[in-house]
Amino acid sequence: MTSKVTFVLIFSLAPAITTSPTVSPSSVYMTAATSTENDVDEDDYFTLVDSQGDKAEPDHLGLLLYRGGTVCDDSFDEIVADTICKYMGYTSATGWTSQVEGFEIRYRLEIKLDNVQCSSADWNSCIFSEEHNCGHDEDVFLSCSYQLKYGESPEEMAVFTLVDEVGNESERENSYRAGLLLYSGGTVCDENFDDMAANAICRYMGYTSVDRWESGYYYSDIQDGLDIKLNNVDCISSDWETCSFTEEPNCNHSQDVFLACFVQEETGDATDFALVDSEGNKIEEGEGLLLYRGGTVCDDRFDDKAADAICKYMGYTSATKWENGYRYDFQNELNISLDEVQCSGADWNNCTFGENHDCNHEEDVYLVCSFEEKNVYWLSIDDQMIKLTLIYKYELKVNDRNIV
Repeated sequence: MTSKVTFVLIFSLAPAITTSPTVSPSSVYMTAATSTENDVDEDDYFTLVDSQGDKAEPDHLGLLLYRGGTVCDDSFDEIVADTICKYMGYTSATGWTSQVEGFEIRYRLEIKLDNVQCSSADWNSCIFSEEHNCGHDEDVFLSCSYQLKYGESPEEMAVFTLVDEVGNESERENSYRAGLLLYSGGTVCDENFDDMAANAICRYMGYTSVDRWESGYYYSDIQDGLDIKLNNVDCISSDWETCSFTEEPNCNHSQDVFLACFVQEETGDATDFALVDSEGNKIEEGEGLLLYRGGTVCDDRFDDKAADAICKYMGYTSATKWENGYRYDFQNELNISLDEVQCSGADWNNCTFGENHDCNHEEDVYLVCSFEEKNVYWLSIDDQMIKLTLIYKYELKVNDRNIV
């Protein structure tokens, strides 16, 4: 995802708007509060127009319109940009800004949308307001692309969706969205499919991580009418670009993949985690019961990498010890809020997890975090001091740079 663009473009004065139609959404989310006196087709929820009011070309910055009015940049970010581009039928956003001079057509339009916030690259996850406190110097300009995420042909473009038993896009339930997994309108076979593939696909669709997956013939009424489009999905990480697959399956619909993806409510911060003592008070030193949003953390798949990532996320240097157990009387009064924590490195952004569990409180994690660097060695080579840091057995740093 391209970061926010901060540059200035100069455009000439323009005549009245005459927009071309864009991809129209299949369902209505909100009703416009007011109407505008311009030539924009309000049936198109989102449109990108150039300085002449014509439809902007892909990969070119255009004025973003919502039902014929402009969009204010309050709370707007890269996730919102990507979500709106995908909603219009593009692959992704390539940049956005509100720092554009000229483009006089905007001053004849109302500001129709403000405070757009999205928790994933799915418009259903977004909230917004049709009331605003903005000026047109805050209008959003957006660039969208059909460029593929990987590969060289449109046939290789990954288009995933989750649908319900009647074939509609599945509805969100609490913090999850689940359904039959479709790829370019067809089902996905479970041969070679595993947790890594499930997580890569969830992340590719803009979700936080996978919650669970299984295969079966649960939606027979619609499965029978679909082709099986994807097979042998094999991923070496949680990034879809590292995955291989075939489009010539030899499967039946009892092998169709059903997937549940976790939708994070909001951007996390260090206060999501806490260490508490036997009285439930937060501590900064010593061993404590690990809490996540007020509940305990199950030890399923928990390891040294997860311990280190969580300690660093809370502001410590590293973890020095972790174990499980039922030591505090109040543990039974708490929910188990986190399970299946897996981290590929000592950074919480590289971790996956679930908020559904099959644990008991004897599996609750206790953790010790430290502000001190551990396993640090200084070597003198050719009159130069070289710092070696061995972090558990999975990461080696030389002069604070990762080597392994």
